[in-house]
Amino acid sequence: MMSPDMRRDTLLDFFEDFSRHNDTFIVHDDGYRVRQTTYREVAALARRLARRFLEAGIAPGDKLVIWCENRTEWVVAFWATVLVRAVIVPVDFRASADFLVRISRIVEARLVLIGDEVGVPEGAAGAIWRLTEVGGVDGPSTTGPQDAAADEDLSTPWRPAGTPDRNELAEIIFTSGATAEPKGVTITHRNILANIVPIEREIAKYRFLERPFHPLRFLNLLPLSHMFGQSMATFVPPMLAGTVVFSHGYNPAEILRQIRSRRVSVLVSVPKVLDVLREHIVRVAPHTADPDRLAGRHWIWRWWHHRDVHRLFGWKFWAMVCGAAPLDEELEAFWRKLGFLVVQGYGLTETAPIVTLNHPFRASRGTVGTPIGGVKVKIAPDGEILVQGENVTAGYYRPEGSDATAPPESEPVFSDGWFHTGDIGEIDEHGRLVIRGRKKEMIVTPQGLNVFPEDVEKVLLQQPGVVDAAVVGLAFEGEERIHAILVVEPGADVDAIVRDTNAQLEDHQRVWSTSIWTEGPLPRTEGTQKLKRRELQRWAAGESIAPPRAAGRATSLYDIVARHTGGRIPQGDTTLDELGLSSLDRVELMMELEEAYQTTLDESMLTGPRTLDELERMLTAGAAPLPPAGTPTTAAPPDHVTPRKGAAAPTRDMKFPSWNRSRLSWFVRRISLPTWILPLGYLYMDLKVRGLEHLESLEGPVIFAANHQSHLDTPAILMALPPRWRYRVAPAMAKEFFAAHFFPRGRPLGQRLRATTLYVLACQFFNAFPLPQREGGTRETLRYAGDIAADGYSILLFPEGKRTEDGRILPFLPGVGMMASKLRLPVVPVRLDGLDRVLHRDMRWPVRGPVTVTFGPPLELTGDDYQALAAQVEAAVRALGSEPAEAAGNAPAR
Repeated sequence: MMSPDMRRDTLLDFFEDFSRHNDTFIVHDDGYRVRQTTYREVAALARRLARRFLEAGIAPGDKLVIWCENRTEWVVAFWATVLVRAVIVPVDFRASADFLVRISRIVEARLVLIGDEVGVPEGAAGAIWRLTEVGGVDGPSTTGPQDAAADEDLSTPWRPAGTPDRNELAEIIFTSGATAEPKGVTITHRNILANIVPIEREIAKYRFLERPFHPLRFLNLLPLSHMFGQSMATFVPPMLAGTVVFSHGYNPAEILRQIRSRRVSVLVSVPKVLDVLREHIVRVAPHTADPDRLAGRHWIWRWWHHRDVHRLFGWKFWAMVCGAAPLDEELEAFWRKLGFLVVQGYGLTETAPIVTLNHPFRASRGTVGTPIGGVKVKIAPDGEILVQGENVTAGYYRPEGSDATAPPESEPVFSDGWFHTGDIGEIDEHGRLVIRGRKKEMIVTPQGLNVFPEDVEKVLLQQPGVVDAAVVGLAFEGEERIHAILVVEPGADVDAIVRDTNAQLEDHQRVWSTSIWTEGPLPRTEGTQKLKRRELQRWAAGESIAPPRAAGRATSLYDIVARHTGGRIPQGDTTLDELGLSSLDRVELMMELEEAYQTTLDESMLTGPRTLDELERMLTAGAAPLPPAGTPTTAAPPDHVTPRKGAAAPTRDMKFPSWNRSRLSWFVRRISLPTWILPLGYLYMDLKVRGLEHLESLEGPVIFAANHQSHLDTPAILMALPPRWRYRVAPAMAKEFFAAHFFPRGRPLGQRLRATTLYVLACQFFNAFPLPQREGGTRETLRYAGDIAADGYSILLFPEGKRTEDGRILPFLPGVGMMASKLRLPVVPVRLDGLDRVLHRDMRWPVRGPVTVTFGPPLELTGDDYQALAAQVEAAVRALGSEPAEAAGNAPAR
C-alpha cells in the first residue's frame, strides 16, 4: 500500500510508488479471455512503451490521442505518456471516427493510440498505433508482462527529459461533441494531485479496516476517457493496492457474474447502471420491490433480510460508487434498503474531477457529500455552485495561433477566482452539497418561476407506458413552456400520461405540450448518459436531428441480420433456420445482437422455426436498441439463480468441467500419464517427432491445431510433447460423442453409463472438455476456452471436426480461426501421419505401426474472416507433410 506521507510533486512520484507492488492491479475480461496484470508488470510495460515513444521522437508537450476501450493497455499508455512528459488526449472509444479525427487535428497529435474495438480512423493527424500490438499484455509484437517486469529495473526511478513541474499539462479532455465546437479541458499534474492527496490521507485513517478484506476489487464500468472513471481506476485503487476489473458489456446478468466470480467489493458506475440492476433484481427477487419495513434499523438487519440478493452479488460485495450524473433519491433508497452502501460524489472534468464526496462511513442520502480537502464550495445568489481549489483547471485548450483572448463558448466560466459550474445546488445544515439541476437546463416559466427538468421527468417515468422521457423548455409566443418528449409503449394513452403526471406536480411544473420520439432511444452523451437536451429542444422546435449511431453499427434487427446474410435483407416471416446460418454464424449474430440490445441471449433463441418478427418482439420486450454510449437494459438472470415465486426463469448455460483442473485432479493425471497411460501408446506406435525446435522459445498458452486421424490422436500428441507442455494441455472433444451423458432422457441405462464413464475418464486423465459441433453452446465454449488459457493451459483442437476416412486432410472448420483471433492465442500447427492405419475409424482395436507427429512454427491469427484464418492453419498443417525426414536434434520421443 502507498503511504500518504510520500512525496507528491508530480504524477511521476505516484507512479514510482505503486510500481513496487506485486499485487494484481488489473483484471481484464474481454468477453472471451481473462488477463491479470500486477502493478510491477503495468509499470514495466509503461516503461517499455515510453522507450518506444522516445524512439519515435515523442518530446515533452507532444499530444498523444488515445481512442481505446477500457483495458490494461489504456492504463499502460497513460503512464507511458506521463513518463515522457507528453500530453494524453483521451477520446471515448464509442465516439465516432469523425470526432476522433477532428480532435486529433485540433491538438495536432503526434500519435493516435487505438484499441481493439475501434477501426483505423482515416484522416487522423499523427501516426496510428494499435495498443495491443505495441504496448499490449499479450500482443504478437511483444513479450509478456512478466518478461517486461524482469527486464526493467524498477528499483531505479525513471529519469525523464528535463525537470517535471506540477503545472505541466498532463491531459486534455474534450467534450463529446454535443456542442458545435468541442472544448478541451486542460488538466495539469497539480489538478490531479489536488484530488489524489486528500483522498489518500483520508484512506490512511481507515486502512486497518481494509486489511481483513484485502485485496479490494473495483469493477469499473465508467470509461477511462471520463475523469471520474479514470480516477477510480488509475489513482484510487493503488492507494489500497487494490484491483481494478474491466469487463465487456453492460447487461445486468454479466455485471452480476463479474461481481460474483471476481469477488468484487465495489461497483463504480453511472446511476443508469444501478437503475438497470434494480430492474433485474426485482425480476429475480420480486420481494425487493416491497416497501422498506426495516427503515431506520441497523444496516445489518437489512443485509440479513435480503441475504438472498447478497448471494447473487457474492458475499464480498458491499458498496456502489456512483458519479458522472445525478443519482435519483428513490434509486439510492432502493439499494440502501437491501443493505448496500451507496457512495455518491460530485465533480466535473474541469475539477479533475472530484469536488465533493460522501464519506463511506458517514454517507448521507440525497446529498453528494462535503468538499474534499483543499476545495472550497459556495452558492451564488442565483443558486449556482461555485468552486475554488488547486483541482480546478486553468482554462480550455487553444491551439497555437488561435485567439487566446476569445472566451470559451461553454457555460462554465471563471469569475473573481471562482469556477462557475453551471449547476444549481444548496448546502444543508451539515455542510453537505445537494444538487438541484443544471442552470442552463432550468426552465423559467412565464410566471418567473424556476422548473428543473429532472423533477418533471421523475414523475413522467413513474407513469405506466412511459419508456423514457426528456423535458425541455420550448418557446411559444415569446414565452418558455414546459415540453415533454416521450418514448412510450405501443398503445399508450399519452393524454392520460400527461393528465396523471400533472396531477402530481405543482402548478408551475406542469407539462404544457408533448411530442413522441419514435427514432429509438433518446440521444444521450457518451459515457455519462446525460440527455442531449439541446438537440432534443431543436427537434421539438421543428428541426430534424438524427438519433446517434456508432460508426458502422446497425441499430435495426434487419440491418444486423443483413450483415450476416451477404447483404440480403430477409422478410419478417423468414425463419431463423431459413437464413442458412452455421453455428458459428449464429454465434456472431448473437454477439452483435447482444451488443446492440445490451441483453443476454440464449443461443437456442437463434435456432428453429422462430421468425425474425418473433425474434424482434422478444428483443424489444426485454431491451431497446441502444445509442453508441451503450445504455444498459435488463437481461436474463444469472444461470445459477433460483428465483422466488413469480420471478423470471433463469437461462441455463452449458456446463463445463472445472474439477479436472483442481490440484488433486492434476496430481492424479501427472502420475497416471507417464506411468501407465502413455506407455500403453508405445505398444502400438513407433513414434517419431519433428519440429520440436518450434516449441523451445515459445511460451504458453497456445492452440495446438492438428489433423484428425484416430481416437489415439490425443495420446500421440501428448507423447510427442516435452514435459513442460504435456501436462498443461486441454484437448477438445466432440460433445455429440457423449450425447447420452448430456441428454440422457429416453436413452437406455447402458448407453448413459458408458457415455458418462467415458466422459469422466477423458476429463480426468486427458483434461478434455466438450466442444459442441451441431448445437448451441459455442459462445459458452469460447468463454470456457478463455478460462482454460487464463489458467495457463494450452488448447488442443482438431479443426476438421471428424476423423479421416482415407488419410487425407479434410477442410478445416472456421472455429479454430475464431478461437485464435478472439483469445489472441498463437496457433501451433500439428501434423499427424500413420495413426489412421494404427486405429482406423472402422477398427475396434489398434495394430502396431509407424506414427509421425510434426510441429510447425506458430501462427498469429487476427481479423474476423474466420474461414480464411482456418484456411491458413489448414495450409500450415498440410505443408508439414512435405518436410524432410527427421530434423537434427529431434529424436523419437520416449
